[in-house]
Amino acid sequence: MNKLRVAVTGGSGRIGTRVVRRLWESGHDVINIDRRAPQNAIAKFCYADIRQRSQLQPLLEGVDAVCHLAEIPTNSQMIPPDEVYIHNTTVGATVLQTASDLKIKRLIYTSTCQVYGMWGEPPLALKQLPMDETHPLQPNNSYGCGKVANEFFAHMIARTSGLSVAIFRFPMVLNFDFETPGCEKWFDYSQQFGDGFGTHVHTDDATRAYALALEHPRPGCEAYHFSAEEALCTLPIRESVQRRHPDGAQLPADWPKTKSFIDCSKAKAHFNWVPEKNLMQQFREKFGRDPHPPKA
Repeated sequence: MNKLRVAVTGGSGRIGTRVVRRLWESGHDVINIDRRAPQNAIAKFCYADIRQRSQLQPLLEGVDAVCHLAEIPTNSQMIPPDEVYIHNTTVGATVLQTASDLKIKRLIYTSTCQVYGMWGEPPLALKQLPMDETHPLQPNNSYGCGKVANEFFAHMIARTSGLSVAIFRFPMVLNFDFETPGCEKWFDYSQQFGDGFGTHVHTDDATRAYALALEHPRPGCEAYHFSAEEALCTLPIRESVQRRHPDGAQLPADWPKTKSFIDCSKAKAHFNWVPEKNLMQQFREKFGRDPHPPKA
């Protein structure tokens, strides 16, 4: 493995902090670019408002790769939808164009499964199940719309400049600890964890994907899914999908009760990523049963 010099935008955030640590532990030279200093710095920290190319470009000069996570992480009642969209598309376009102009070799763009419309009001039915990366994009909130805009910009940049881009479409990213008091109740009688029907990926698996994708670059621009083997659901996932979206795509009749419907085979084929953490199985091992279904 060749040692890489990697810039992580948003490296002080919830996921970014762990991406920085994973890359550092993998032997890479890491720079954290953020407007907020990390709580426990293990890599060089550089303050920048990356909407401003004049602040970003000097920090990216000389790096081999960029992991871009520095966007408003989801819809927020505290931030108007247009501001979420404007901020995220401005940041995404600035990072992508700067990386292209500097002839950086590889960029990972952190997107979301919200591009499929499972979140938002009302949530949209999926068009195909199980679901791979060819599923139509139908964002249903300003956060998802911004991600789709940046994905299209990434494809254009890769096509016209040769920048190698990997787009990561994550469901919920969880770092759960079953030693936390009360965690059993958090699972029991819960509903379906939002409109993603409990699909998720553990933080350890998500951060491992960044390292693998950087170490196994491919030409062009490709989107990838990441999901734990089982969804965090207290009802059979097929039943939940059918109840919420009876006119949408349905899972096969023999679909296992909690198996995720997100197809991750492309990530396995391209850089040998497979999920290692299964929170549902950890729950069974800890408490000797599956979570209880919600009360009627």
